[in-house]
Amino acid sequence: MRIEVMQPIGHLDATSTNYFRQQASDVLDRKPDVLLIDLQHLKQMDSSGLGALIFALRTSKAIGCKFALCSISEYVDFLLEVTSMKTLFEVFENRSHFEHSLKQA
Repeated sequence: MRIEVMQPIGHLDATSTNYFRQQASDVLDRKPDVLLIDLQHLKQMDSSGLGALIFALRTSKAIGCKFALCSISEYVDFLLEVTSMKTLFEVFENRSHFEHSLKQA
């Protein structure tokens, strides 16, 4: 099983989403089985950052790649909740919980 991990750092907003989308496209061009977005080092995200995550999710699903988020902050969790988008994503508390879920599958 091929797992790719992306770790955005700092802000995922209008100034950085094009770069994130390009990175996601490059990673998904390698056709991994799983794409994990580890948000441990993400400090801030706005609606354009949320759009970039949805782009990565949809692109992943289009190629049959499992997609997951981990280590989301309270702020990102709140943003996903208030936009009713949390149910779109498989979210793990941290990378260890994600890895454990793979062993259970």
